[in-house]
Amino acid sequence: YSQEKQELQKTLNNLHQECSTMRSNSYLREEMFRNKSVECDAIKDCLDSLNRKENRCYGEAKVVLDCKQRTGHSFCCGIKCYFIIDNKHWNGCKQTCQDCSLSLLKIEDDNELKFLKSRITTNSYWIGLKYDERNRKWQWIDNVPSKLDFMTVKSLKESGSCAYLSFTGIHPDDCSRKHPCICEKRVDKFPDSICSMKEK
Repeated sequence: YSQEKQELQKTLNNLHQECSTMRSNSYLREEMFRNKSVECDAIKDCLDSLNRKENRCYGEAKVVLDCKQRTGHSFCCGIKCYFIIDNKHWNGCKQTCQDCSLSLLKIEDDNELKFLKSRITTNSYWIGLKYDERNRKWQWIDNVPSKLDFMTVKSLKESGSCAYLSFTGIHPDDCSRKHPCICEKRVDKFPDSICSMKEK
């Protein structure tokens, strides 16, 4: 009986030790979970704040461009500013944008398309979308695909080699026709991240 009692006591001690270890590990896991939850909440707050700022749009303003094209009108939304320049053919628009350290507009996604259509009332504006005869498809001037709904671009008829934007959408036209241009400039509105500002 004595030996059996010792074995049982030893087993009981081991179980106590395991329970103690499990309680300790459980506490550590709960503490880690709490810390991660606080960290996630902070990151979520930061992202929400950034999203609010990125989606903030600014009204139209008259601007002076640092190039031969001395004047134009601009408006900004999120991390992009848009510059409206007078009538030119498509290549003229592309060159004028480049001369002003801008680029002919590339529409990144359906949200941007919807926003721009809401800002356009009467004119049609050349954008940086052109039909590539060799590859037989529409391409943006930087050859980088956008998240714009592919059907929006694919449905363009091949009746014109360049694309313009109006309040009804994106349409093809002869590149030699004259339309106003929309140039764009990506701007960094957040030189210091909101997160790092909070930590100071």
